[in-house]
Amino acid sequence: MRLLFVCPDMRTGGAERHWATLIVELHDRGVPVKLLALAGRGPFFDDVAQHGVPAECVGLQRQTSPRALRGALAAGAAFEPDAVVTRGVSGQLVGEAIARRARAVHVLNEHTPLTPSGRLVAPRPRQRALTRVVARTVDSVVAVTPQQVPPLEGLGYPRGRIGVVPNGVFERHVSGVQPSPELGADGFPVVCVSGLRREKRVDVFIEAVAAARRENADIRGYVAGEGAERERLLRLADGSGVTLLGARRDVLELVRGAAALCLPSEAEALPMSILEAMALERPVVATDVGGIADQVVDGETGRLVAPGDPAAVQTALLELAADRERARAMGAAGRVRQRERFSGEAMVDGYVRAFEEAVAGGQA
Repeated sequence: MRLLFVCPDMRTGGAERHWATLIVELHDRGVPVKLLALAGRGPFFDDVAQHGVPAECVGLQRQTSPRALRGALAAGAAFEPDAVVTRGVSGQLVGEAIARRARAVHVLNEHTPLTPSGRLVAPRPRQRALTRVVARTVDSVVAVTPQQVPPLEGLGYPRGRIGVVPNGVFERHVSGVQPSPELGADGFPVVCVSGLRREKRVDVFIEAVAAARRENADIRGYVAGEGAERERLLRLADGSGVTLLGARRDVLELVRGAAALCLPSEAEALPMSILEAMALERPVVATDVGGIADQVVDGETGRLVAPGDPAAVQTALLELAADRERARAMGAAGRVRQRERFSGEAMVDGYVRAFEEAVAGGQA
């Protein structure tokens, strides 16, 4: 079974980190894999390539660029894949063309976040129209949470051929991780690992930490991530007790050094940052959107709050900081839950089964 992974890029983000882990693990298991990035490389592209996986970037800045598009189609077909695995709108469109040329099956890996109403975060109108066209031709879909299945069916993806494989964390990736000294050894540091985009609601985190500090100055906030919202968030963070750290490659060390993780997004699927915090025995304060309730058990492994509610985040942080023994117990319970439900081995096994079934179905 030969697998070609096609995506827009491999820059920073949970989906990109997930793909880097999955592709490398498949390669290590002896599965022939190749990564094709259409528009740009990014740090996770380099991680995959340095591990010995064939990886190529064709510099496709616009879908109407004939030369780059021909290069993508040729590079993909030359690999002779049995399955083309795609992510993102451009990945789907180009991946579908490659799959048809190579007579391979097309498997969409869906990481699109869900809003509080249970809808997938909508792409731009033109992208949405193109997605609906491609949806009818995709052979199968692998979502990361069951909550994605109904809206995917609503977009026209094949009913009965949408499987779910939850994200997972490998023990070897978290074993021996040392706490980052940057957060200090005192107080109650809370880290938010997030791209600086509007739907991530880092502004809610800043407001909550600032309010919590008026009652407990031990609480300090840190944000690891980069994005278009940086300048606005820097202004909000001024004097709040929250430090914006920018894009980081030592996320695990930061989480290990924190007392808790906070993710106040108004749209998510199944965040890798939460699973990593659970694996590192850290309690989680997060919004009840997407598949987060599958990860965080309110009152047992952390606290779930409504999206867009800084006061609820503030209260949760104050509760954890006031009872650190309970916070540690929540982190330990999260670790048990991660091992039981979200292991890296189970994740890769699930994807292998999904790809094998898709290929077998295409040959039938």
